[in-house]
Amino acid sequence: MRGRGLLTALVLAVAAAGPAAAQEQPVPEPYEAAEFAPALHHLRRAEIIAVGSFPFALLFTTLVYDYARWAGSGFQDTQAPFRRGLDQDPFSDGEKVGIALAAVGVSVAVAVADYLLGQAAEEPRSAARDPAPARPPAPPAAAAVAAPAVPAAPAAGLFLPSLATLWPYG
Repeated sequence: MRGRGLLTALVLAVAAAGPAAAQEQPVPEPYEAAEFAPALHHLRRAEIIAVGSFPFALLFTTLVYDYARWAGSGFQDTQAPFRRGLDQDPFSDGEKVGIALAAVGVSVAVAVADYLLGQAAEEPRSAARDPAPARPPAPPAAAAVAAPAVPAAPAAGLFLPSLATLWPYG
């Protein structure tokens, strides 16, 4: 009997707390564009790109290292990358750490390359301060050049009438 009373009290407490909790929830507002410095935006983008490229960098670094080790051993069949069993661990602990550090380096290099390409694509800062827009160059003078003749469409007999004729299961 005591268990029923405790269960009833618990259900009533949860039911009473539900409407009170749903009344005035603060609504989060999106960040303003000027709320963070541009350097922080660049840093966040670099972090996202480095973390996102890490799995691919780890995969490719492992493959390159495995094939380089196979080539270094004189292409022995026992060292071939895909000839080992699945239960065999081909790398020592030191090699695993080296592969992981190389993958981190490749990921950071990808993020730095993205940053440099983004900076090269941005408008120069001196042009951003100049309020006068640059005038586009004048179009080239129109010369009286005869337009090349448009080739005639190929004869309809060269094309298959439809793919339905090729598909026997209609």
